[in-house]
Amino acid sequence: MPSPDSPNAFPTAALARPSTKIVATIGPASEDRLVQLIEAGMAVARINFSHGNDEDHRRRVEKVRTAARLTGIPIGILADIQGPKMRLGKLAGGERRLERGDDVRLFEGDASTEADLLPFNFPGFKGSLKPGDRVLLADGVVELVTQSVEGDIVRARVRRPGPIADRKGVHLPDSYLSQELPTPQDRRHIALAQELGVDFLGISFVSRAEDLERIRDLAPQMMLVAKIERRTALDNLKGILEATDGIMVARGDLGVETALESLPLVQKSLIAEALKAGKFVITATEMLESMVHSSRPTRAEVTDVANAVLDGSDAVMLSAETAVGEYPVETVEAMGRIARAVETSQRYHELPRAGFRQNEPTFSNATALAAAQAAEALSIHKIICFTETGNTVRLLSRYRVNAEIIAMTPSERTLQAMTILSHVRPLLCDRETSLEDMLHEAQNMLVERRICLHGEEVIFVAGVPPGVSRSTNVMKLHRIGEPARMH
Repeated sequence: MPSPDSPNAFPTAALARPSTKIVATIGPASEDRLVQLIEAGMAVARINFSHGNDEDHRRRVEKVRTAARLTGIPIGILADIQGPKMRLGKLAGGERRLERGDDVRLFEGDASTEADLLPFNFPGFKGSLKPGDRVLLADGVVELVTQSVEGDIVRARVRRPGPIADRKGVHLPDSYLSQELPTPQDRRHIALAQELGVDFLGISFVSRAEDLERIRDLAPQMMLVAKIERRTALDNLKGILEATDGIMVARGDLGVETALESLPLVQKSLIAEALKAGKFVITATEMLESMVHSSRPTRAEVTDVANAVLDGSDAVMLSAETAVGEYPVETVEAMGRIARAVETSQRYHELPRAGFRQNEPTFSNATALAAAQAAEALSIHKIICFTETGNTVRLLSRYRVNAEIIAMTPSERTLQAMTILSHVRPLLCDRETSLEDMLHEAQNMLVERRICLHGEEVIFVAGVPPGVSRSTNVMKLHRIGEPARMH
């Protein structure tokens, strides 16, 4: 087993970290404060490949790995690729204000020299629009209504006025537009992410399961995170959940494509469906947005984060707050305090638990459910799970048991992949040849690192024979310090 000084040993301070994981976006404001971010509670570092160049991404990934080694806390890395974002081209004059009732013309192109001619720099939109369809500009600030399609020109009228500018986002919420995913740029970024050894790949603008299957073929070893931000993704959610490892409730674009007032219910539904499917879920976008410039969140933001935790999110995510904000460390600390306050509440402990998935009738799933129920019945606070792939830990995590799951693995890749899972503390260990040796060495390590106390009652979950993937079939109630015999 690694010594307490091993780079992957958890320090005692990690006990204060919330069960709900914190994903923090790394950018100019935070890349030189990574140790502080980790100590504040960051569990996964997000690198947004939509901003910066390859050298920026390489540098930030290396800095995250170095900071993780220095703190002794495993940190996952999420590479977020851009996908087929629909945008305006360059406008005549660079920006303008559209007034209610204005008539404008839309065409496919990179630039325009006429004020009422708006360039869309992506193909296919003309064939997808029909009279009465909405066209949203500047990420939903301005709303147009299609009047007619005449050859290469779409005529539209302004229903909701506002300013527009070069490269602002476009949404077609009433239309289905088939776009290439992954794009050529995505393919290049996927190759770079693999080269850098990142753990999670965030896939933007997913519409259906086939999008993910194409990316899975390109990156078979990476955990895929389907970002749910289009109405078509909501329509095809079942297939997407089957094809992905986890989802992100990306409320920015999703809040444009769906009615704002329905967004809270959409969020709750997405989290519930992900839990039922046994997939992890990240809730994202503007969670503590005011802390980009303020050292303190608003009351509404505190409530938003708390509700995301109560909904059952595995993780909550910070974007501009930590990438370019003035208070990146304080923001992570604030999010951690909110999550811990919710997790210690009676309401959180009484939340409904996910039931046994009938379409996954495996020994691993049955053993995970038995361990979760035993921990609840006996008020046991730690479940120690040995895992090669992380599958059993994922199953345990979805039951949202009130115990902490100590996930012990000899695989560095599996260690990093478990950093996103709620209630899970990943720990690197040696691979043993017998179950008795595994239990004996594990309890010695846990006591040495002050994770468990002598005499503490725990649950061990493992597989026989050891070292075989997806073979979990043993649950043992154990008192730390007693002989680790299995007979």
